[in-house]
Amino acid sequence: MRKLLGGLGLTTLMAFSFLAAPVEAQTAATAKKNTARKYDAPNETTLNGTVKSVISNPTSGMLIGVHLILTTSSGTVDADLGPFALKGSTPVSVSAGAAVTVVGVMMPVRNSQVFMTRTVQAGGQTYTLRNENGFPHAPSTGTPSTTPVRGGLR
Repeated sequence: MRKLLGGLGLTTLMAFSFLAAPVEAQTAATAKKNTARKYDAPNETTLNGTVKSVISNPTSGMLIGVHLILTTSSGTVDADLGPFALKGSTPVSVSAGAAVTVVGVMMPVRNSQVFMTRTVQAGGQTYTLRNENGFPHAPSTGTPSTTPVRGGLR
């Protein structure tokens, strides 16, 4: 009886160890995929260009959100403004033919290069679209909250 229980225990242990291996491999692959798209703030660059077009409804294969297709001295650039650029009380106001200055990071996205824009300067206005870590800002309503902020449960 002891041999049977010992053999069953060893078989169960081996089965769990085999099942755990694919989970680790999947986690490592997922981590590698996510780090490839990290916003690299120390390598931000500034581009000056002319707006060729404003895309508010992206086509298949593009990131969701507003895109400016810019003509720069180094060629055409897809500048992603994020999902909230045209929303809130201070939407980005830019049209084709406008001269703009964008600050951000060029990143590989879906087999192409996309300029992840953090700020846009156009028409004397500066619009901040992402924080220093590259996360899009939610649209502001223009009305400050009067609700006090409280800590967690005590």
